[in-house]
Amino acid sequence: MTEENIFFFVPNLIGYARIVLALISFYLMPCCPWPAAFCYMLSGLLDAFDGHAARALNQSTKFGAMLDMLTDRCATMCLLVNLSLLYPSYTFLFQISMCVDIASHWLHLHSSTIKGSTSHKTIDLSGNPVLRLYYTSKPVLFVMCSGNELFYCLLYLLHHIEEPAGWLYWLQGVCAVISMLKTGISMVHLVTASQNMAAMDAAERERNAKTQ
Repeated sequence: MTEENIFFFVPNLIGYARIVLALISFYLMPCCPWPAAFCYMLSGLLDAFDGHAARALNQSTKFGAMLDMLTDRCATMCLLVNLSLLYPSYTFLFQISMCVDIASHWLHLHSSTIKGSTSHKTIDLSGNPVLRLYYTSKPVLFVMCSGNELFYCLLYLLHHIEEPAGWLYWLQGVCAVISMLKTGISMVHLVTASQNMAAMDAAERERNAKTQ
């Protein structure tokens, strides 16, 4: 039987396309706001398709989960770096947002992987109710993720638009609320993942004590 090449699984190929689009977006951000925003949002939109492909083709892998999460986190971080240049007085808030986003998702993914999950989106249904709703309700997950990314994209675009339409500010306000809610969920991620890691450490220490 021929060994499967994980790197060429369809969901991972989509993941590579997301990375290319994100890199194009980063390159265009200083000079071409609309193409940059288009590539950035398209990269984010493809995130929904790699998950469907993984389930439909039975190609869910730990590598794919890592690739998916790291692409999301790095893309958001790079956009926030650009926003820090455009809005220097808000740099501290952007830095806090980056720290919470990266730390919470990394620790959550790491604890999920240690427990044997193939994805950070696979959780124990008896766990935290906020995370259970976040990961089991596709509409909630989509609204939270897309609203958060759209908020940052609008901040970027509004800096480059001389006379923005009024509805853009209204949309930005709605997305700002969603972004704050998602930050709250990230804090729940961080606390819950920390508790899981501590519980696994305690269980391992107890096993080691019994064997000594």
